[in-house]
Amino acid sequence: MSAKRREQEAKQAVKDLQRTIDQVRAGIETGNTKSKKRPTSPTPLPVTFDEKIRKQQIENDNIEKDQKLKETTLRILFFFLTFETIIIFVLAFFQGFKVGGFQLEEWSFRVVIAGTLSQIAAMLVIAVKNLFPTKDS
Repeated sequence: MSAKRREQEAKQAVKDLQRTIDQVRAGIETGNTKSKKRPTSPTPLPVTFDEKIRKQQIENDNIEKDQKLKETTLRILFFFLTFETIIIFVLAFFQGFKVGGFQLEEWSFRVVIAGTLSQIAAMLVIAVKNLFPTKDS
């Protein structure tokens, strides 16, 4: 196909598109939006009421699933953090009363307690920030 032929076809396509646009505009201006000829350019189809309802139902289902996932994740996290805190209190009890001859050196006991409490606080901060992000970002 020659370049001249392609140029003619492109010009014809532009003319056809312009004619279609003019027809649609004329129909809109006169209030006759039900033209017999459909435009050749892709236009978004109007969304029906049923489609809107279905979209909203899907969105509501997604929100509900997201809330359940967040709730489950937080329950598991709090279970593990509670278990870890109980172990720290038991360790402190054994250290304080020297139950069964249990005794850590003072510096290692402090490191274990401070590290564990810091880890618990950091996990809670990370969980809250990731599960409940702010709307600003």
